[in-house]
Amino acid sequence: MASAKALIVIRKPVSEVFEYTASAENGPAFIPNLNENTNITPEKAGVDQTFDWRFNMAGADLRGKAEGIAFEVDKKVTLRLTGDVNATWDYTFDDLGDGTTRITTEILYEVEPTVLQKVVNATLLDRINQNTIEQMFDNLKLILESDD
Repeated sequence: MASAKALIVIRKPVSEVFEYTASAENGPAFIPNLNENTNITPEKAGVDQTFDWRFNMAGADLRGKAEGIAFEVDKKVTLRLTGDVNATWDYTFDDLGDGTTRITTEILYEVEPTVLQKVVNATLLDRINQNTIEQMFDNLKLILESDD
C-alpha cells in the first residue's frame, strides 16, 4: 500500500480548524481535484458518516464511497474510502496552545486496476498524491487564515 503524508501549522484555534476540515461538505473547497462529495449522511461529521465522492486524477474520473471510522473532536478524523481507489485518510489535529493548530495528514491508498493505472505509472501516481496533499494544506491555510 502506498502513502502520502504532510503537516502544516495554521494560525487558527484547533476548534475552528477541526470543524472546517472535518466537514465533508467543505472537502471540495480545499482538496485539489475533489469534484464533489454528495449524499452526505448524516450531515454532522462523525463516526459512521458516509458520503459519495468523485475525484479527478490525471484525467481519470474516480468515484467511490467514504465512511467515518474514527472521530475525536478537535483531535482526529479518519475516513475509509472504497471504490476506484481504496484509501484511509487520517487527519490528526494538535492544539499548539497559542491560537495555532498543527494538522498532520497521512493517506494510505491502493488503486484498483482501472483506467488510472493505464494513464500513469506507480511512481508518478505517488508524486501526484504527495503534491495533492501538500496543495490541500496550502489551500486550507489560505482559506482559514484569509480573515487575518
